[in-house]
Amino acid sequence: MELSELKAKVLEIFEITEVKDLGSALAKNLDNYDKMMAFEEAVNGDLSKDWLQKIYQYHEADRKEKKQDYTPASLGKLLAKLSGNGDTVIDLCAGSGALTIQKWNENHNQRFLLYELDGNVIPYLLYNLAIRNIEAAVMRADVLKNEVYESWEVKKGEKYGKCIAIKSAV
Repeated sequence: MELSELKAKVLEIFEITEVKDLGSALAKNLDNYDKMMAFEEAVNGDLSKDWLQKIYQYHEADRKEKKQDYTPASLGKLLAKLSGNGDTVIDLCAGSGALTIQKWNENHNQRFLLYELDGNVIPYLLYNLAIRNIEAAVMRADVLKNEVYESWEVKKGEKYGKCIAIKSAV
């Protein structure tokens, strides 16, 4: 699916007109079953790809100041194969969840421990986890300083995951 078509569909689902409002729309709809079903239908049920990453990387990533660039699917697949078959997978720079999604493609029963410093991409990550019903702990954290600012737990639900905020910024 072309980026422009994907963007138009996603903006329509979340009833917004600009990509800059998508993060807050995703955060507000983490428990909206109807929006999740509409999103899944918009991508023809194919949750094996990080569709939101395409939108975020093109429109919202801070490539100049933060040097943000996101994991290509091919690298995600390779790292998923190399990372083994443990019960828990840890990603210290989770972004929107591209590596997690590739690992989930291999094993839907793994649990994930995800860290991400950029608060702007966290709603994309949480939505990606919830729509795939991926069990995970998510921390907005600076892993180099060992500081956690916020955290969430995504619990498996019947069809979609349930996202619960655990700790607010201190």
